[in-house]
Amino acid sequence: MLVLDTSVVSALMRREGAALARARALRPGDLVLCTPVAAEIGYGIARLEARSRRRQLLQAEYQRWRAVLPWRDWDEEAAGEFARQKVLLERAGTPVADMDVIIGSIALSMGAGVATANVRHFE
Repeated sequence: MLVLDTSVVSALMRREGAALARARALRPGDLVLCTPVAAEIGYGIARLEARSRRRQLLQAEYQRWRAVLPWRDWDEEAAGEFARQKVLLERAGTPVADMDVIIGSIALSMGAGVATANVRHFE
């Protein structure tokens, strides 16, 4: 099972061939969307001109993926994992954006991996 990072969801929404091929190679249910990714995607879409064609297309693509992929909220178990990981990263002197730590924490709490184009933040 893989929790999708924002970079991968964005690639899927843009219908990039490599991302689509990887998604097709997995079984239904093996890819998971989560709360912080929805927030980041929503922010990116909200920044676009309200009536722009691009905004409408991206909203439709996100809704299409949201309709077929399982969902995971940032629950109490993942919040505890976030605290542990954030301390480890700080002690190692490795700054990572909180949203990426949250996404990683959700994956760890599920025993899942993360699908990302930003490998450095999820090592």
